[in-house]
Amino acid sequence: MSEIDVIHEVLDGLRLSQERVVLVGGLAIFFYTGVEVSKDVDFAVMTEDYEKIPSIDMFGVVKHVQYQWGFVDFLNPDSYVSKQHTGNEFIDYIKRHRSFKVDGIYVAKPEVVFYTRLVISNWGDYIRKSRRDLGAGLLREKDKIYAGVKAMGDIFGTRDIVDEHLKELEEHVQSYFPTRL
Repeated sequence: MSEIDVIHEVLDGLRLSQERVVLVGGLAIFFYTGVEVSKDVDFAVMTEDYEKIPSIDMFGVVKHVQYQWGFVDFLNPDSYVSKQHTGNEFIDYIKRHRSFKVDGIYVAKPEVVFYTRLVISNWGDYIRKSRRDLGAGLLREKDKIYAGVKAMGDIFGTRDIVDEHLKELEEHVQSYFPTRL
């Protein structure tokens, strides 16, 4: 079964409209770069849809749904914005400005993937994945990705968090790829 078939199976099974979700995470990076970094299936979904997903909410940030072939993570969009914004604004913004479509599915651009990793409380757990993705073909786009992350931080009131976490991420990147930068 292809990645797109898996995505459609998940969405159809949970009765989620492809117009109300955005693919994020490793599979989104794969669709962007063509380099298989991960087959993780992660979706950012509208708030109402997040509430309907039949799974335990992990710390208000993500719901894991297990399938025979693996897990799918559904991200709570409210976790990626300040209290002055809604998660649905976040999803709408990504769809309009920071995604592309693959077979009718909105796929987040790398800056969205990095942003979602940087603004949550356990963001440090994702440093390895961010380094992996940079090494898989995104290193030459690092400045563009960081600029996009900062722009989203400005829009959604998370710029202080983004700046602090990007600084630490960049230290890791510099030590990991010293001759490639």
